[in-house]
Amino acid sequence: MGRGHRAVLRTADVVVEAWADGREECLAETVQALVECCAQVGDAVPDACMLFVLVGESDEALLVAVLDEVIHQMEANGRMTVDVSVDERTVTTRGQVEVRLATVPVEAVERVATAPAALTVHGVSFGCVDGMWRARLQLDL
Repeated sequence: MGRGHRAVLRTADVVVEAWADGREECLAETVQALVECCAQVGDAVPDACMLFVLVGESDEALLVAVLDEVIHQMEANGRMTVDVSVDERTVTTRGQVEVRLATVPVEAVERVATAPAALTVHGVSFGCVDGMWRARLQLDL
């Protein structure tokens, strides 16, 4: 099936869904869906890269932590993510992921909606079902 994502904007929230063969790819697809809710990044060329390591007590907690960082970059630092990569760390640091957000100033992209000022999520599901990783969550706007 490969990988992909979609987001459905509603009056007060957005439903984000993503799927991929692997956990890290599904995390990246979820980030792309979130970004596309509020901006058209087009061919924007990143001029900065943020690198951070996250640990989640569960896959759902990890997903929320990654999305929280993306929103923090938008709101606190004025940086829009235009590319993302997620890699699981080595065996000795199992459960941790290294996230790289390639970003541009928010002024460099066309804003299509207001980004969530804070991450308020409902109905988070993230896991492997029948060999395919799937993420689904509802974000308040």
